[in-house]
Amino acid sequence: MPDERKTLLIVNPRAGRGRGMKHFAHLHDRLNHEFKNLKVRISEYSGHAVEISRRAVDEGFQRIISVGGDGTPFEIINGLYADGKPGVDIELGMIPAGTGNSFIRDFSAVNPAQSLDTIVKGKSRKVDLIEFDFMKGGKKIRRYYLNILGVGLIADILKLTNERLKFLGAFGYSLAVLLRLAKGMNNRMILTVDGRWLDIRDSALVISNSKFTGGKMKIAPQADTQDGKVDLVIFREVSRRDIVGIFRNVFKGKHIAHPKVDTYRASAVTLECEPKQLLMADGELLGETPLTLKVRPGELSVLV
Repeated sequence: MPDERKTLLIVNPRAGRGRGMKHFAHLHDRLNHEFKNLKVRISEYSGHAVEISRRAVDEGFQRIISVGGDGTPFEIINGLYADGKPGVDIELGMIPAGTGNSFIRDFSAVNPAQSLDTIVKGKSRKVDLIEFDFMKGGKKIRRYYLNILGVGLIADILKLTNERLKFLGAFGYSLAVLLRLAKGMNNRMILTVDGRWLDIRDSALVISNSKFTGGKMKIAPQADTQDGKVDLVIFREVSRRDIVGIFRNVFKGKHIAHPKVDTYRASAVTLECEPKQLLMADGELLGETPLTLKVRPGELSVLV
């Protein structure tokens, strides 16, 4: 029988160089069959899904399904939490149609039809949500993410990918890594990791809630979306040669055995950098350090 709960479907038509709209068209009839009270809205510009989902609670929706990449759920979550935690528990479903689709790789194959099968079964799981504050234009901004936050090098790679290499798909991330490495690194990062103080130089950092980034890069192979912790992966005082060696093993998650890769788990993190470092979360470029972060355990119900 069709599910009668009020369901909102948000489609990013630009995801995956047009795959968002193609997957929606292919699955349209089944979506209408499976969900009796389905409302479809197309995200028309960057940030539009934030506006759409911000109104979802007042409009009585009980489930939101995204058709897009990692950036679409990121916008949806930040719309739902724009005024604080929503008063009702809204289930989130994800039909992958983006370049990387990194978060959903922790749970299932990145196949739109299979993802819809999972959503239709209606079995949800609780996953952690990461809350963080950063600076932009001299103002403190609060956002939330599910997948990964990259500091410095990782954000620079995304910026390069978006500006010059997006047309190459997932391969563009890999090429951007190599191109960015030519510049090397010169920074100082001062961290507190659940109260433990770290002072590191010429380093790169990712703070992961799930295992993958950039598609199939298994950047945090020990991450668990339900453990109430983020996984920090620090590429410590690395040269260009070090990073190239580390990068060879990142797709299998074996890079964490490298002597210049440190890993930590934490429920709360603060970070200050000199010079200030660019930040990205779930494939979206944001602002810059300083950064404060905390885990909200089991905050979200997701259909994955």
